[in-house]
Parts: sequence; structure tokens; C-alpha cells
Amino acid sequence: MTQDNSVEHTGATSGDEALHIAFGVDSSYFRGMGVAIASAIKNNPGMRFVFHVFAFSVSDDSRRRIVQLEAHYATEIRIHVLDPHVLDAFRGFPCFAQHHLGTFIRLLIPDLLQGVTKRVLYLDADLLCLGPMDELLSMDLDGCIAAAVHDQLETTASTQIAALGLPVAEYFNAGVMYINVDNWVAHDTQVKALTVLSTQELVFADQDALNVALNGRIRFIDEKWNYRYHLVDFLSRGHKTLDVVRPVVFMHFTGPVKPWHDWCLHEAKTIFIGYQNLSAWADMPLDQPKSARELKLFSKFLVKQGRTLEGIGWHVKYLWRRSAVSQKMPGKK
Repeated sequence: MTQDNSVEHTGATSGDEALHIAFGVDSSYFRGMGVAIASAIKNNPGMRFVFHVFAFSVSDDSRRRIVQLEAHYATEIRIHVLDPHVLDAFRGFPCFAQHHLGTFIRLLIPDLLQGVTKRVLYLDADLLCLGPMDELLSMDLDGCIAAAVHDQLETTASTQIAALGLPVAEYFNAGVMYINVDNWVAHDTQVKALTVLSTQELVFADQDALNVALNGRIRFIDEKWNYRYHLVDFLSRGHKTLDVVRPVVFMHFTGPVKPWHDWCLHEAKTIFIGYQNLSAWADMPLDQPKSARELKLFSKFLVKQGRTLEGIGWHVKYLWRRSAVSQKMPGKK
């Protein structure tokens, strides 16, 4: 495994006096990550950060934008390019064949940062920071391996607790984890989670594996640290305004619709664009619907918001795309 820290660091931040924040990303999530970084800096003036970007590859364009973001905010962003063969021993297992390799990066991050920082805040790249993070600096992690938020108790958590046979009846969402690095390594968490991935049938891949490996060793914290907002649920009911009544630090946009999708007909897109304009991705256009699934969802959202004729037009495009894909399938002529 190799690390590439060749980004020229212009910020004054270093060491454990700063909050270390890590992302594990593939090519489709660099924009989301960059905007998340901009939102964190914007809503935490005066707080010092060291951002870590872990990826199996980084394009020249993404590297250029990261350097620009780092210089603009006088912060520190370290790029770690991982050896793509690091998980070769596990690629033969079904769980690894079903997901992009980037999905599993978060399992590797704490071991790679041992000796760099005692604590690291892992963040998924599909969230925005909307509030202050200073509480984390004094949060007690000595008696646990990580702090995290319960997943949906009435759906995911209750189902997975039973399916995984977890001795302690608790299940967390792994999109935001504040990790005690030394405790993680001492518990051999990386190996335990990878072993689970290669030996069990899992619904939520690395999140399930982490829940097995860390069962009983998580400090559960307030939902504000990982407020899941499933845009499909709201858009499917015709809702287009942000429905949040409590303070939120991290708003996590779970599900297939992200706020950087142009076909996300929701206020979340406007909020995202505001933060994107503060980042090095300000000139990047929003993603258009491409797959048959995305075209179908867009059509549905339009109809739910009373834009019936437009919805019908996009439904026709969905049917055409589905037909084209079907014709390319093996056995079709």
C-alpha cells in the first residue's frame, strides 16, 4: 500500500491540535467531498482542520481542484493514493464483486493514520456540514472505538440486528464515525471487518461488517451528527422543501438521489449549489439523468410536483433507454 502526499500544503494546520477529517472516495464522489469540505470550513470559522482524501486513483482535474481548495482556504488537504492491489485477497468473495472497490476504503483509513493522529472523523462524501463541530474536540472516546449515530431503528437497525445476530442489540450508520485510532488498531478492527465481509452474506456490505466487528464498542451520539435525509422518500411524495426542525451538524443525503443531480427537484439542491460555489468545483455543471433508473425517478418526481407533461416526456425517454439496454443484453437480437 502506498501513500501519495504530493499535494503542496499551503495551510498552517498540523498535528493533533487540529481536527483530522478523512474521506474515502472514488471518481464519482470528488465533487461531493470538495463541497463537504467547503461547508465544514464555512460553518466552523476559526477551527483548524487536516483533511485526508483516500482513493485508489485521483485524476489530474480532481488533484488540481483539491490544490485550489487547499490554497483558497489556507487549510491542509493530504491526498493518499492507495495501492489498488491491497484488497486482492478478498476480491473473489461475492461482497467485493458487487460493490465498487472504493466502498471499502473506510475500513483501511484508521490503520493508515496511526501515528498521524489519535482521532479521525470519517465522513461519507454525500453530506453537508451545517453546524459547528467544536464539541468533538472534547468528546470522550477513551472507553470506545468510535462514536456514531443509530441507524433507523424502525427499519434498518431492527432488521440488521436480527440478521447479523448482534449480541448487543444496537446498529449504527457508518457514514459518520469519530474514531479512536489506537483503540481501532488494538482491536484489530480492519482485519475483523474484512473477515466478516469475506465469510458472511451481507445486505449493507462494509457497514454490516463494521457493526459486527465493533458491536458493543460504539459510543452512540446525537442524531445531529449524522442526520440522514433520503431524498427519494420526500420527492416521491411531491415534497420539495427541506423538512428539518432541529439543529443539524451533518446532513447525510442517503439513497440514489444526491443534491448534485440536476434532476433533484428539491431545496437540498439549492443549498448544495450554494456551498459548491464556495468550493473549487463551482464551475462544474450538475449531473444529468443517465441510467434508466434515473430517468424513471425524474419522470416520477415531475409528475408528483404537478409537471405532468414534462414527466410524460421523461417517461418516454426512460422507456426508450430501458428498451435500448434490453436489446444489448446477452441473447437479445
